[in-house]
Amino acid sequence: MPALYADALAQGPDRKLYNYKVGDEWKSHTYQEVYDMLPDLGFGLRSLGIEAQDKVGILSENRPEWCFFDWTCAHFNYVSVPVYQTSIPKQIEYILNHSECKVVVVSNEEQLKKLIPLKSKLKSLKYAILLEEVKHEETWVMTIEDLKKAGKKVRKTAKKSMQEIAATIKPENLWSIIYTSGSTGDPKGVLLTHFNVAANVQQTQDHEKFKSNKRWLSFLPLSHTFERVTSLFSFWIGAEIYFAESIAKVPDNLKEVKPHFMTTVPRLLEKIYSTVIEQVLAGPQVKQDIFNWAQKVGHKTAVKYLKDNKTPLGPLGLQYALAKRLVFNKIAAVFGGEFSRCVSGGAPLAPEIGEFFLMAGIRVLEGYGLTEMSPVTHANRNDHLVFGTVGKALPDVQTVIAPDGEILLKGPNQMQGYYKAPVETAEAIDKDGWFHTGDIGFIDEDGNLKITDRKKNIIITAGGKNIAPSAVEAEICSSKFIEQAIVIGDRRQYLVAILVPSLEIFAKWGKKQNPPLEFLTYADVATSKDVEKLIKDELASSQENLARYEQIKYFFIAPQPFTIETGELTASMKIKRNEVINKYDLEVEELYKN
Repeated sequence: MPALYADALAQGPDRKLYNYKVGDEWKSHTYQEVYDMLPDLGFGLRSLGIEAQDKVGILSENRPEWCFFDWTCAHFNYVSVPVYQTSIPKQIEYILNHSECKVVVVSNEEQLKKLIPLKSKLKSLKYAILLEEVKHEETWVMTIEDLKKAGKKVRKTAKKSMQEIAATIKPENLWSIIYTSGSTGDPKGVLLTHFNVAANVQQTQDHEKFKSNKRWLSFLPLSHTFERVTSLFSFWIGAEIYFAESIAKVPDNLKEVKPHFMTTVPRLLEKIYSTVIEQVLAGPQVKQDIFNWAQKVGHKTAVKYLKDNKTPLGPLGLQYALAKRLVFNKIAAVFGGEFSRCVSGGAPLAPEIGEFFLMAGIRVLEGYGLTEMSPVTHANRNDHLVFGTVGKALPDVQTVIAPDGEILLKGPNQMQGYYKAPVETAEAIDKDGWFHTGDIGFIDEDGNLKITDRKKNIIITAGGKNIAPSAVEAEICSSKFIEQAIVIGDRRQYLVAILVPSLEIFAKWGKKQNPPLEFLTYADVATSKDVEKLIKDELASSQENLARYEQIKYFFIAPQPFTIETGELTASMKIKRNEVINKYDLEVEELYKN
């Protein structure tokens, strides 16, 4: 990893690197400024007793300091342990104890309040490094400035410089333990070496060929490998990385920063798509006609030219240019006007949404990966988009489909195993070295990988039909009124679902009714007969493309949204399917009595 930094530094040390907002002003650190900070931080940690391969936790939202400490670990042979800023105290306690973190970097008062009550339970933890000024009386908590001062003192008498320490690091040295936010049981610590991550950085860029010296907006959590490796490979090719103020501020930050690229999850794209469609339907008929015409032209252009990154020609090219002026440029403006490409992962993206943004000049490259693979293994290439698939394998990633449909992988980016979990490691990596992903899928005739579901989630009905619930759930959630869905039906005669409707959408919908309906809280939505009726109608529409045996017959509206605090979501916001089903087992049984 230090070699990657050296590469980036050689391209221009005075270029802007990490950009962040203070009040109304964007501030920045250059590549050289960040590099010059690392020795003070690294030797500062040394002053606290941190030695080679000791663990350093990072409990923070996205900000430059997150990356400062990550790079410090890279150069001093420490092991970084990211912790989601959304983690609840119980999760923080488990990760810091299991990884044996001696020091944890803490961003602000909110995170410090979670940590202080845990101190007596944290067996290895000696110090916390606080990034913001917070009043407290804890002698084991110090500021980042105090750490730097301590580092300057140690640096003067150190036998080796940071560069000399970095030169002793071997490719197989552990660089990070990343805890998967598993949907069952305690999270597992994935062991990633310098070589694993450095390989994936280079694999990703070789596959996607992003241009250098462009602006990237970062809003997904750095504690997740997807955003972390994205920040690393964009760094390596000389990007300016802008940290969004928050998820809620992403729309504003897009317009301010005018980024060229970013990574995203389907939910953001789905919300933008739903908002556009809603505005069109609320407008005059002439506006709807123009939009419908533009979509027809856009679809033809996408199929013939845009999917393969070609310039539209002839009469269709002229029509498309007009459609862009009338409709699609307004959609591009939502992303700042200079945006051209994003990588989407974490969940499947509906093909029609990918094509919709392609019409607007925004290329959504759907990809696939797992923390255990550092994480990216497959992605659509910019010169050939195949919606509904996660594209071809990255260089040096081998893919086979097991007889039962499970996807097996090998590659230089493959983890070393799970920390302190030899049994789980042996279950995940077989004797021939193949990593068992737990995902079901197939490779099409052109070599593109298609994911159908998680192996453990496959439903086999009483009639013997195999059903991938994620596909059914995706169809259900294509309705803007439904935020989340869990489909159930293993060994049953028919499928049922637990649904979480969208308070935000129903609040807007209610105001337009005659007479108006008021939805101020989620409970208002969950108990409304009007909502229940609308959802029935939405399901009838959204399930038209499903076989009869794939359609849900009855549903139950959860009395509260799925959250991390109530145990239905992981720290990375994935639904814990079994937790939800067990929580509402009585309500589910009632659905089967109808």
